Amino acid sequence: MEPVVILRDVWKIYRDPRAGEVVALRGVNLVVRRGEIMVIHGPSGSGKTTLLKLIAGLTKPDRGDVIVDGYNISLLGEEELAMIRNTVVGYVPQDYGLIEDLTVYENVELPLLLAGVPKKVRKERVMEILKYIGLEGSAFKSIKYLSGGEKQRVAIARAMVNTPSVILADEPTANLDWDNSIRALEMLKNLNKDFRTTVIIVSHDPRVTDYADRAVIMIEGVLKSYRESV
Repeated sequence: MEPVVILRDVWKIYRDPRAGEVVALRGVNLVVRRGEIMVIHGPSGSGKTTLLKLIAGLTKPDRGDVIVDGYNISLLGEEELAMIRNTVVGYVPQDYGLIEDLTVYENVELPLLLAGVPKKVRKERVMEILKYIGLEGSAFKSIKYLSGGEKQRVAIARAMVNTPSVILADEPTANLDWDNSIRALEMLKNLNKDFRTTVIIVSHDPRVTDYADRAVIMIEGVLKSYRESV
């Protein structure tokens, strides 16, 4: 399978006036193939979320190359990065990133609005994906009235509505009980199967690796090992 995400000797350093330099990523090399599910596993503070944000185009590396579906993140301006975030990559943050005062429909519709998709097409896509995740009956319910599991499903739907090449999920089970965690992971697995979407998950929970084709262990900004599924 062709690669869809490539990292070459990637370094990320945060500079704080008080703490000095904090090295989040140390010479990371990684290839993620199109259509696979990869889990980046490791303890809190190991650099997992930083790696995910680099792939999402939310930040740039200090050194090295981050290439996503043929685009080198390091070389792009802000307008081009916004395009990557809205069409090439779907990002699901740990806190869901939903707007509480908007409805389920309005939250899922947002990426389509930003992309300038016509109203009729937006409605068709939003209702189609809400039906896919089993929340079409809650389309016009305010986000604030949803359970944690429902919010996670809406966040995944919003990330998927523009049919990106890659879905990035940051600790998708962290705020859920295990039953809802399984539902979220099964949803990501189904999206991968039905749409051939590459899925990259970061998690400190070792059980999540059971849903991966490959698992990467990250400790102190370094990738330590791989596991191939059998």
